[in-house]
Amino acid sequence: MAKITFTGDIMCSPRMTDIAKGDFTPVFSRAAKLADCDYLVGNLETPIAGEDLRYTFDRYCFNSPAAYLTALKAAGFSLFSLANNHCMDRGEEGILNTLAACREAGFDTVGLNATEEDRTRIFVREFDGVRVAFLSYTYGTNAFYHKRFMTHPYMVNLIQPEETLPGSIHLLWDYKKIGECVRRIYIEQGEEYKLVAPYLAALKADIERAKSEADYVIVLMHNGGQNFTEVDPYSAYIADRVKEFGADLIVGNHQHVIQPCGWDGATPRIYCLGNLIYDQRIAGTDWFVDSPVYSAVYHLDISRDPSGAIVTKHSFSVYMTVTDENGLPALIDTYDVCKTLDEAYI
Repeated sequence: MAKITFTGDIMCSPRMTDIAKGDFTPVFSRAAKLADCDYLVGNLETPIAGEDLRYTFDRYCFNSPAAYLTALKAAGFSLFSLANNHCMDRGEEGILNTLAACREAGFDTVGLNATEEDRTRIFVREFDGVRVAFLSYTYGTNAFYHKRFMTHPYMVNLIQPEETLPGSIHLLWDYKKIGECVRRIYIEQGEEYKLVAPYLAALKADIERAKSEADYVIVLMHNGGQNFTEVDPYSAYIADRVKEFGADLIVGNHQHVIQPCGWDGATPRIYCLGNLIYDQRIAGTDWFVDSPVYSAVYHLDISRDPSGAIVTKHSFSVYMTVTDENGLPALIDTYDVCKTLDEAYI
């Protein structure tokens, strides 16, 4: 039986960059068990676009050093989902640079494409005799902020028009407004539906093609209202379509908090695992709070039984962000935290 492990959003804050000074390996050095799997998958929510395009971690404008990839490789990561709202923070040049940097560092990637031909390829890996396809999509590209709209639409796997364009749902809106938009555009199929229908058709075609090339199809979805602890109507609607189109598993991110899972029959929905590592430091004059603390990590065990049928098992771990002796945020398994506390109180 092979184990495929999925983490939450992987970010790289300016404080991490300042303290790390080019060596990010301590961030993951306490999380050795993270690599205890056959294939480790994460959402890399920052371009690795090169120093010439400036390193920044403003709210809607990310770009991180290639040294971060070195640390992620040492941590055991194999595949990055790159379709997320920050993928265009350095424009199409940043997409090409990020793909090249990931390839040079030895990572598999899905969600971004250098060419139209790449957009039509289905990424498939075999585990214990089971061919698994990985697909990756995002709701948007932060176009509402940086005003960079793609001139080559094939470069990012989108599930709706870029933000601010007709038919798009802006996920910084509140829960109620998102629900009203879903009802108007998708349920009632108003005038804007004709603008979003091609994106749903492309999603369906991709899943169907993946099913023809693989035994098990996983959709990595970057979607959902930020910091919502409950699943928003748009995420639920898209997950319904992904299940209807034939995917076997949905693993989502973007909301930055752990959300409930949907375990409805044959298509588990992991809506959001939270942030794997990121110190959202809120600072006062003489105090600070690092948040969020906890992140879920999802494990999929997959194999074939003697009859040839695919067998899956599902489990979770919980990790947290601590601060090491140098002030650097570091990832640690909560089991190890509890073990340390137990020993301290013996």
